[in-house]
Amino acid sequence: MKLFGRLKGDTAEQKREQVMRQEFERLANAQGRTRANSGSETRHRGASRMIRSMLSWLPGLGSPRQDTPTGEREMLISRTRDAYRNHMLARAAVTRAATNVVGMGLTVRPNVDGEALGLDDDAADKLNDELARGFRLWAEDPNECDVEAGLDFYMLQRLAFISALVSGDVLAMTPDDQRPGCLFGTKLQLVEAERVGNPLTDTPTESDGVRVDHLGKPTHVRVCSGYPSDYTTSQEWAWYPIFGAQTGRRRILHLMNEKGRPGQVRGVPYLAPILEALQKLERFSQAELTAAVISAMFTVAIKHTATDDPDMSPGGPMWSDDSDDPNKPDRPVVTSSGEQPSEGDSLTLGEGAVWDLEEGAEPVTINPNRPNAQFDPFFVAIVKEMGAALEMPSEVLLMHFSTSYTAARAAFNQLWKFIKQRRHHLTVQFCQPTYELVIDELVARGIVNLPGYRDPAKRRAYTRALWIGEPLGSLNEQVDARAATERIANGTSNEHIETMALHGEDWEDVHRDRAREIQRKRAEGVPIYVGGKVHEQEPASTADE
Repeated sequence: MKLFGRLKGDTAEQKREQVMRQEFERLANAQGRTRANSGSETRHRGASRMIRSMLSWLPGLGSPRQDTPTGEREMLISRTRDAYRNHMLARAAVTRAATNVVGMGLTVRPNVDGEALGLDDDAADKLNDELARGFRLWAEDPNECDVEAGLDFYMLQRLAFISALVSGDVLAMTPDDQRPGCLFGTKLQLVEAERVGNPLTDTPTESDGVRVDHLGKPTHVRVCSGYPSDYTTSQEWAWYPIFGAQTGRRRILHLMNEKGRPGQVRGVPYLAPILEALQKLERFSQAELTAAVISAMFTVAIKHTATDDPDMSPGGPMWSDDSDDPNKPDRPVVTSSGEQPSEGDSLTLGEGAVWDLEEGAEPVTINPNRPNAQFDPFFVAIVKEMGAALEMPSEVLLMHFSTSYTAARAAFNQLWKFIKQRRHHLTVQFCQPTYELVIDELVARGIVNLPGYRDPAKRRAYTRALWIGEPLGSLNEQVDARAATERIANGTSNEHIETMALHGEDWEDVHRDRAREIQRKRAEGVPIYVGGKVHEQEPASTADE
């Protein structure tokens, strides 16, 4: 009886579960599925593990160090450098970015905070001129600014920028090296990415040659005295502080290609997202070029038949080396005979080549159908995708402008956004810290007198500056000139900024030269062109009256 009752209870329990299951199914069918989740077991289709296109896409979560391990970063650097050396499109992408962002170099315009320092406008302008002259003494002399004494500061900007793009980042040491005949001891020494690292293993506070404190702030870098891959150089590793122990001012500059995640201490190359497509496109381009060259070659194959003439053996030479026959070809004839092994695959095409084939061999015509009419559209389509990843319009990347004025203008506007962002990046991480170090030395040596410079607030007021690069260029100079005039008129710009943006010159220098020109024209009675109008000179008697 107990067994019968237990079985009866189990049957009742199963019925209740079945009823509940049917009710859940009814509610689910009544609610329905959203179209966005059709065919997916997750609310976000991108998170599905069942959709066929997502089955093999299972990346794991990792820290910035785990997502860019040292081995992978070094492989990216080596491949990017090889592409920069040998791939035309990779070379174009890097050099185009450097030319547009850096150009002839970003020029400093000191802009001290006169209000914070209690200076009137005239005193502030005078101090700005004094600081600009002092910085030019250092920046324009390679022996003053470069530890290798080969590049001035503006050329060092381009080299540092290219190194950061190709290697992911670059460091600039600031050793003090007082040389005979020099005014300054501050020098810049660029250190490539592979010279910074940990020769052993990383630790929680030391990753890829960068040591951080408990808040994640980089405090030291580990630098090799030579190149780890070149055993002819010194292989001594040493830690160097990034900030001065007493002043707290930056002594090592770290220009990173782009910091993509919080806590990231090393950069990755600029071309990293497109390396795979770049390599395939380069192989495709070279294959098409080779096919076009082969199709352009003209080769004649001579077929032999059996003959009884012993002097005309199959495949034998048709002319001796010392023959004077005017019909003898200028180019060598490829031959093979019974006594010699067959040339086989050694027969190659050439410009006007002649093949002497063996008896019974017949030439086969292969038409590669080159040039390929579909090559250019496909190539440009892939370059557009690469340009989107690099934030560079394909027209600029290929230096080919065949679209309308509106499309070209839109491409230039997008490029200008990229240029401004990268210039700000270069200014914050490289140019401005360097300028502050030079001003520090100017004050320490007594070349410039800045009262209260030890005060951090006043130091920031004294070292405030603007960095202005070359203009992007103009598709219509007349329209752009009017736009610059309107910006000055409505107060959104001034002549200093517009002059710097136009050709990188300082407005004070341009103004003095222009004043001398006008004074000389007046003295010689030459008409003066000012404000879009020609002003005729007044007679000397009228001017005196």
